[in-house]
Amino acid sequence: MEIARSLSKVALFQCFPEEELSQFLKEGGMKLMHYAKNQLVALQGDACTSLDVIVEGRLSLQSIDEQGTVFKARVLEAGEIWGATLLFSRYNQYPLQVVCDRACSVIRIKRSVVLSLCSAKPDFLVGLLQIISDRTYELGLTVTKLNEQTLRQSLLDYLSQLSLQQGSDMVTLPMSKTELARRLGYARTSLSRELALLRNEELLSFNGRQVHLHISSKS
Repeated sequence: MEIARSLSKVALFQCFPEEELSQFLKEGGMKLMHYAKNQLVALQGDACTSLDVIVEGRLSLQSIDEQGTVFKARVLEAGEIWGATLLFSRYNQYPLQVVCDRACSVIRIKRSVVLSLCSAKPDFLVGLLQIISDRTYELGLTVTKLNEQTLRQSLLDYLSQLSLQQGSDMVTLPMSKTELARRLGYARTSLSRELALLRNEELLSFNGRQVHLHISSKS
């Protein structure tokens, strides 16, 4: 029952009454997992065999280079889902390792159950396809940024996307500035310098992870 209640709070599953989710649970194929901070959830190259839903805590998708530097490609918070782009692919190996950043609980849903959920509710299928499409779009943006954009362009685009997601000009960074710099492909000092320049130009202000965008008022 705990799994059904947790899933019913996640946007993708809100098309299902809690009682119907409980029925799927009785049929098997859903499991609640708990991970401690810094615990490895999946290795790079592991096969993705489930759709995973974070109900509490935080995970990150990351890689480590030969010098031991950690690059966090994506940070996932409670309510987010991963594995959607891999579960039905012929190439279903994790391209990055999955690490628990903060003690978390994850519901793992087997592929067969995901197919049953898609058959039961067209809204669920549409929502899942939307997640897959959004991730593909985000990947395309990332490749474009890495290949073409300056740090300023990449940073402003990232903050603008964050503003849309959070529905406010006052946004909270989901990662540290060091992690953000790595994600954008620049040094931490370069990011700090660019943020200071943007603040001096009154395009934004910031305090810790809180960033207030003034771009709209300047346009």
